[in-house]
Amino acid sequence: MKVSFRSAKTAVIAALLENDQLSRLELSDRAGVSPAAITEVTQHLLQQGLLLETPAMNAGKRRGRPTVQLSLQASHSCFVGVSINEEKIQLAITDLRGEVLGHEEVTEHNDLDGLPAAIQASFTRMLRKSGVARSRVRGVGISVAGIVDAEAGICRYSAGLDWRDVPIAEKIAAALKLPAWADNDANAIAMGEKIFGRGREYDNFSIVMLGRTIGSAHYMNGMLYRGHDGSAGEIGHITVDPKGPPCRCGRNGCLDTLAGGYALRQAAKKAGLSIQNMRDLEDLAMRGNAKAIKLLRDAGAALGSAIATLVHLNDPAAVLFTDLEGFENGLFRTATRQAIENGILPRFLASTQIIFGDGEPVSLPRSAASIAAFNYLIAL
Repeated sequence: MKVSFRSAKTAVIAALLENDQLSRLELSDRAGVSPAAITEVTQHLLQQGLLLETPAMNAGKRRGRPTVQLSLQASHSCFVGVSINEEKIQLAITDLRGEVLGHEEVTEHNDLDGLPAAIQASFTRMLRKSGVARSRVRGVGISVAGIVDAEAGICRYSAGLDWRDVPIAEKIAAALKLPAWADNDANAIAMGEKIFGRGREYDNFSIVMLGRTIGSAHYMNGMLYRGHDGSAGEIGHITVDPKGPPCRCGRNGCLDTLAGGYALRQAAKKAGLSIQNMRDLEDLAMRGNAKAIKLLRDAGAALGSAIATLVHLNDPAAVLFTDLEGFENGLFRTATRQAIENGILPRFLASTQIIFGDGEPVSLPRSAASIAAFNYLIAL
């Protein structure tokens, strides 16, 4: 069956996103596209300036022309990421490989009506500081802590922001005069890992976002899985203790109420522990504080149990944790890993990688930028 030019182009771009550089022969193999189609597609992308050719010396001293390696031209395009949650609003600008070129935090807004103008002002400052020409910016991706209709670019509901049916992509597109796409924050992190980070080598993986609340998202067969109406991944609202603390969703004992960063800080305060962040709580546990130890062990056990269920349901090759709370390699991660290992069947234990990673201040806006990068590239 002949592959269309558009399909071949999409496959080539996907292969180059997953690999730093490939020869045309390797591209043909990885993308599943004929050598003739590879020649046509790569010539088109080279003319657009999207690809870079780098001659590589043949191994040893074999005769013949050097093998030419192809890679994406990182400087060809830049993308803006806007991360919106109840704690802060951040912007970042990245190149085509996810390298962060600039970062700004939005501080001068009071409500939703003033948000687009505040983002526009931060965008202008960020361009000036980074030295990026506006003409190189191809679009803006927006991540929102809430339920987002990605196709329509509408935040259907966000408890933390008190938003209902907010057309956030349209508002920011008008303010920045750029194409804009929106998604929830967990999906943004998953997309960022697939395009820019640890998920590049996996067709099937799950991400778990450890932040103020717990989020998750899943790649299946190389595609982001959204579910029937785009709400897949709401792991934070799995009930782990029906008699547990009330959740702002209206139920009791959701995972968020036991393992989310906000809930843990509140529980520590209620227990009389003076902490500013999760690192403080981990330090108390390391020094033998019984209350801190119990909080972290219980939280890790609850999270690990939920992840074990996720592994049984989805059978991912890897579960990638993004730690935005700063637990680092302490008791919480240990308790989480133990609960996962104790809760899954031996065959899953052998085949599923559990990988923790530390989030950075720019993790969320960088991930948001990947939304724009993905949508721009598939539309080429």
